[in-house]
Parts: sequence; C-alpha cells; structure tokens
Amino acid sequence: MTRAAQRSDTPRAYRQRVPRRPGRTTVGALLGAMAIAIAACSSGGNSATTVTYNPATVQTDVSTSYNTLFNLANKDVNAKVAVIQDGATLKTAMSQALAAPISSSSAGATVHSASVVSDSTCTSKHVPTPCAAVNYDINGTNGAAILPNNTGYATFQNGKWLVAKVTICVLLGLFNQTEGKSGTPQGC
Repeated sequence: MTRAAQRSDTPRAYRQRVPRRPGRTTVGALLGAMAIAIAACSSGGNSATTVTYNPATVQTDVSTSYNTLFNLANKDVNAKVAVIQDGATLKTAMSQALAAPISSSSAGATVHSASVVSDSTCTSKHVPTPCAAVNYDINGTNGAAILPNNTGYATFQNGKWLVAKVTICVLLGLFNQTEGKSGTPQGC
C-alpha cells in the first residue's frame, strides 16, 4: 500500500508509521560534517591551526634568526635558544659555547640564500616541514666571513623561521672539538 493510499483510507489512529527518508540536503550536510570531523581527527591529533609562511620574506626571516644565533658576542642565551628549533634542549650547550673565549669572535651571519625545499628533503635531513635550505657565512667582529659558505637548514614553526637543530648541533660539535671535548653536545 502506498503512503497516499494509507493516509486516505485508514483512520489516523490505525495508520502504520512509515519512516521518511532524509532529504538530499540533510544527507549532504551530514556527509560534509563527517568529512570535516574525519579531517580534524586525522591530522595527527594536533588541534592547532596551520600557519603559513610568506614566501616573499623567507630569506629575511631566516636571516634574522641566523644573525641572532651567530652573534655570539651577544651572550643572551635566551635570545639564542628562542631562534633554534627545540632550543630549550640546547640551553646548556649554548651557555657553554657562549662562555668560551672563542665565541666573542663571531658577530652574526650573512644568509646568501634560503630556499624552501620539498618535504622529502626536509625529512631526509631530519628537519620538520616546512623547511628551507640555507647558505650562509658566520661573520667575525669586523664583518668578514670567518666561516664562509656553510649549508644549514631552517624550519617554520609557531609562525616563525627557526635555525634547524641539526644545523646548530653540527656547529656545537665542531666547537666541542676545538675545546678538546668529545661526544655529542648536550641536547643534540
């Protein structure tokens, strides 16, 4: 019996309840909501919103972080760890490096290039994505390069470009060697 026939021939109290199918709009809305929920859940549990960088300012932003870090004449360790990926773990190693007499000979960095690279390159270099390959010099107090043509990395985290931990750990390792220390620098 069709719904129309059921409604007209049967008294209201005896009519069988036939469930209505949801309309296409309702189904579409439910599917859309489910897709959004699934996308949010599949983002690795991170509820933070994605922050994007400005491609036009990558080199300038990276330069600021590199210059802050490598101006070792400025002994503010908190300023240094603030521009390093996972910098808090390197605070002790950075404090030791800043206390050494040789650190006063470095007065910043010149970044020649900072180019965003593919996610696979970042992963192979153990740098979180997005990341940038950086060509830079470490400058002496007279502005001339004392360590020219270095290659390092920067990673974009929490809205700013940071010196990649692997980059500074290599340099802290070299520092340890010049100081006659062996082993991996603390925090690396």
